Amino acid sequence: MSKKTEFQALDLISAYTEKKKHPSFFELAQIFPNPIQPRIIGKEDVEDLVQSMDRLGLLEPILIRKDKNKYWIVAGERRYRAAIKLGWKEIQATVTDADEEICYEMALAENEKRKNLNPWEVGKAIQYLRKEKKKTAEEVSILLGYTERYVKQLSSIARLDQKTVMEMIIAGKPTSVKNLESVLKNKENRGGEMISPVSAKLKITVDLNGLTVKARESFHRELNGLKKKYGII
Repeated sequence: MSKKTEFQALDLISAYTEKKKHPSFFELAQIFPNPIQPRIIGKEDVEDLVQSMDRLGLLEPILIRKDKNKYWIVAGERRYRAAIKLGWKEIQATVTDADEEICYEMALAENEKRKNLNPWEVGKAIQYLRKEKKKTAEEVSILLGYTERYVKQLSSIARLDQKTVMEMIIAGKPTSVKNLESVLKNKENRGGEMISPVSAKLKITVDLNGLTVKARESFHRELNGLKKKYGII
């Protein structure tokens, strides 16, 4: 399976907000969720954020884009939904003047960097960028820090419908690339081939003795995140 490379993407959100003024408060009634955004599953499940924000407040402003008399969310929809549930009248936000296409890329990069999306959602986002925005696999790979092969692989997974993916989640089956490919193969009545070749299991030993305690802890956190995201045992 093609693996994710080191995250190379430009931190788009920082690039488009670092020169802006400090965040301001906006009425929630002025702000609206973006109908086209990378997160598809679980965006309305905000009980964890409701409890956190009720206790600690908003730790990070949301990012919004102005269009006429409305503000559209670029990043932070779950925080916005939690604020509504808490009965807040306003929320702290930073305004970006980036256009709609760049804002979509910003939202995708932010969600993927934070590991907020499963491979199918990333695949749907890639599919949207390639079909609707005419982006090449190379351009998307640069945005996300993926290999071009992996971008094409995730685009293939996006052929699955949302109902099938939800059934996997409800059944408790991890939405890993391997599992999603297997389901897609069965749905399309294909033979034993997989979208990505299955290689022999490889055992890798890493010597961490030369690292500091803090560096080792950071390594283990990153490794566990990758295991969970890609279904690695």
